[in-house]
Formats: sequence, structure tokens, C-alpha cells
Amino acid sequence: MRPEVMPEVLADALAAAPARVTKRLDAAPGAAEAWQWHPEGAELHVNTGQETVRLPLAGVLTDIAQITCTCLLTPRCLHTLSVLSALPLATPDTPSASSEKPAPGTSSGQSDERPDPGAPQAPSQADPGQIRPAADTGGMALLAGGGPGGVAAGMAWEAGAEVLVAGVAHAGAAARERLLRAAHACAEARLYSLARLTTAVAQGVHDVRAKRPEFELARYAQDLADLLRTARRPDTEPGTGRRRYEALPPLILQGLFSEPVLTASGYAGVVTWLADEAGHLYTVADVAPGGAERVTTAYRAAVRFGGLALSPERLGRSRVFAQNAAASADGRLSSTKETKAAIHGVGAWTGPLWTEPPPDQLARALRGERDGLMFLRAEPAGRDLRTGAGTLTAIGTTPTAEANLRKLTQTQESDVIVRVVPDQPGVVTVLAAGRQDLSFADLPGPSGPPLPPRPGGRAAPLTPLRRVLHRVAMGGRATAGPTAAATIAATAARLRRDQLPTAAALLERLAGRAAAVRRTVTGESLPEPPQDLARAWSAAMTYAGRAEEELTLRRWRAAMEPG
Repeated sequence: MRPEVMPEVLADALAAAPARVTKRLDAAPGAAEAWQWHPEGAELHVNTGQETVRLPLAGVLTDIAQITCTCLLTPRCLHTLSVLSALPLATPDTPSASSEKPAPGTSSGQSDERPDPGAPQAPSQADPGQIRPAADTGGMALLAGGGPGGVAAGMAWEAGAEVLVAGVAHAGAAARERLLRAAHACAEARLYSLARLTTAVAQGVHDVRAKRPEFELARYAQDLADLLRTARRPDTEPGTGRRRYEALPPLILQGLFSEPVLTASGYAGVVTWLADEAGHLYTVADVAPGGAERVTTAYRAAVRFGGLALSPERLGRSRVFAQNAAASADGRLSSTKETKAAIHGVGAWTGPLWTEPPPDQLARALRGERDGLMFLRAEPAGRDLRTGAGTLTAIGTTPTAEANLRKLTQTQESDVIVRVVPDQPGVVTVLAAGRQDLSFADLPGPSGPPLPPRPGGRAAPLTPLRRVLHRVAMGGRATAGPTAAATIAATAARLRRDQLPTAAALLERLAGRAAAVRRTVTGESLPEPPQDLARAWSAAMTYAGRAEEELTLRRWRAAMEPG
């Protein structure tokens, strides 16, 4: 486990390094991954072969003085810069080393911060009422009085526009330094959502240059689009730096199910879902660095909540009474020494979640509410699940779940919990059935006949537009300029044939901005400023997201109609 580094520390190191050093870093951005990393007491030593870089073993690096190199050139040496670049970036959700530590019993990855619901909120450094979008002068939004929020948002906008025009594949240390500097400014101005997005884009720049498998182009493009959109509207209410937990009234929680978690970034474990009597969903997670072997271990190991020490296997089937608990906006439960919990019997799959009409549940799930979950009464038949919302195609998230689906074909109507697969109309992953976790349990009874092959995905109507937008995010202005004119014209014509004229118009506008040039007084042709292309690309990304939501809902309803 490596320590995290604050964005401003890495930005300062990049700014302090000579140009010859940053060029060498750009040429070999992943060099530090091949060096030997090993703990020595409370320090982490990185042996480069000739020199040794020393830094704290854990926590967050908040000062460049916390890292040293035996070459004595810190922070201007390539060794230090390579090691810092290989560390995960801390976000405003990560408390610094000087922050108050969570109380014992807080779940891994969660803060125990639980402010008094009646206490006044800390004021913003900039009065949100003074913030106004600036006139269209390159997209940089400033506070009327030059306040920190507008300046920080302007820095984020300009850094995002520049990395878009260059393309993440061609952005280097200089682009990353600008993004990190903007992220720090946004955090100082309490624009935490914008700070997190800017940090994520900066991480993407490094990941693609270092050829790290964690890089996902679609995720990077969405982060960049969210950055540009948010930076142009810095008049939203500033957020809080740490995950905020609101106090909850006494609750009776019904265990629902547990599901495995295994990420490409090296985390594994189990998330257990619970619901209160009003139908609100909550989670208790045990996710930590590890591989696939940790999933099964975590499922049967004790997770602590309010004095209880239950495995996810038991917690997901229990009825729990809880007092003085708190939860974040996304339903993550926090447990501190004030939280008291007790087993209140065996859980039951009842309540509002099960009585809501299936068509309403489907609409919620496709909007991303409740994490895409649906709670249904279904009749299994092969891969088909006949429900009140229509017939769904069932798949399992793991080989164990797939094997259990074959056993479900031998049963009668059963309660099931599923999650929609948004880009595959009519397809759901079955997570639990008859109060059994399909990814962990071995259902009794014989297996039914082999299941039909898992359904393959089909291209969505806006896929051609998405491909161009992602290509621009990767390769920059040149991928939508004059050399791509014929391809873009053909793509726009195809979108119009598919009755998507707005998508075609936005694509043509994007191509026009990419090809636009301006003349200097000496007659020289120069590309337009990056803000013009950034606005056109951001508008097309926003349209694609919203249009896909509506088109997905229509395709799902059509896929589930009888016949």
C-alpha cells in the first residue's frame, strides 16, 4: 500500500523540475513501477538501482519535504518526480495527516464525521450569491469581485480545455501540473466536486501515458466533460471536503443481500445492502486492497456495526435495530462508539421496495437510482425471468451465480433482486433469489438444462457520436479536423438517417470548431483558442448523456414487450 500525495505537492514538484527532467519523465512516465518498493520501518524505500527515494509508508504526503532522495537533488530530480507520479492522488475526500482521525470502529474507507444536524454550516470563502457566469470570453467564469471560487473555476476550465485540445494521449507533465494546480485552487475555494473532477482528469493523463490498465477512455471522457460543465457554473453550492454523514433516527434495517466487489485498481471485498421500513437503501462495506481470494474471506469474516460483529452472510439475512447511526448521501452507513445495534430477528423481503410497480422501478433503475436495483416477483424459465414489468433476460455476475441460475429454473415463482444492465435492453444481473446471495450460496437441488449463451450487447443509436467524442478526448483537435472531414460527414449522415438530427448538428459544429483557424496580422493561420472546441465538445457530451437516458428507456420498454 502506497501513501497518497496531495495534488499541490505533485504540482510544486513538477513546476520545480527543470525542463530536461520533465522531458525525461514524459518519455518514461511509468519508470518508477519497475523500481523496487519495500518498507523499512515507518518509511517506504524505492530503490532505483543507483539511488534510493525515501517517503512515509502510509498516510498522505502534504509537503515535498516528506520525500528525499540520496542523489541530494530533491525535489528537482527525476527519481523523486517519478515516485511522486506513481503515487495515488489524494482528493478532498481524503483527510490530511493533520486531520482528526476517525474514532475506533469506523468502517474502512469511511469518515466518522457526524456534525450536529442543527449546527450552522461553515460559510463559503466566496459568497455564492456573488457568483455569476462571465460573459463569453473563452469560457473562464470569474466572481464579480475576483473571488477565489471564480478564479479557481477559471483555472479548471482552462486546464481542461487545453488537455482536450491536445488529447490525453499527447498531454504531458506540463498539462498535469496545470490540472493539479487548478485542483488545489478549487479545494482551497471549497469547490470540492470540481477539485475531485480535476484531480481525476489529471490522474487520467498519467494513467494513459504510463499505459496503466486502470485507464478507461469512457470514464476519462465523462470526467473531463463533467469538469468543463461544472467549471462554467461555479455558482453551485460549495461542497464539503470529507464525506458527510447525517444523523439518522432509530431504524429497523432489513438485510437484503451481499455482493462481491473486485476492482481493476486492486480492491476486493463485499458490500451488504439493507433497507429501512420506508424503503431507503443503505450499505455496509468491507472493501480493502486485495485480490479475488479476499472476496470469499470477507463474506464470512466479521464486519462491525454498532457493537455487532456479523459476517456479511448473516447481516444480509438479519433484522437489525440501530440507534445513533449516520449515513452519507449515497447510503453508506457509519458506525461510531455512540452507535448501538442489536439483532431484531430474521430479515424479511417486505415493504415499499417490493410493492412499487415494476414499470416504475424500471424507470428508476435506468435513471441510476437505487444503484440500478429492482425488487421483483419473478418466474424463472431458463434465462427468462417473467415479471410484472415484462420478460427479462437473466445473467449472473460470477460463475457461481450462473450455476445457481440453472437451479432457479426448477423452482416456482420467487422473489428476486436484480440490477439492470443499461446498455443491454431487457438484460439484468440476478443478485439474490429467495433470500440467497447467488454469488456465494450453493442453492439446493439439481441443476436444470444448460442455459442459452449470455446475450451480447448491441450498439446504441448514439454510439457513432460517442466514438467521435471519445476519439477527440484521446487524440485532441486533430482527430476532428480537416483530415477527418469525410469520416465525420459520413457519421453525421448516418445519425440523420437514424432520426437523430440534433446529434448530427452537434457533431458538425464540433468538426467546424476543430477545423477553424484565425489569421494573424502577418497572414499566418493559427488554430482557434481551445475554449471554442471545448464548448462544442462539452455540449455534444451533455446531449449524448441526456439523449441516451431517454433512448435507453424506450429500448428497454420495447425489449420487454410480449413477443
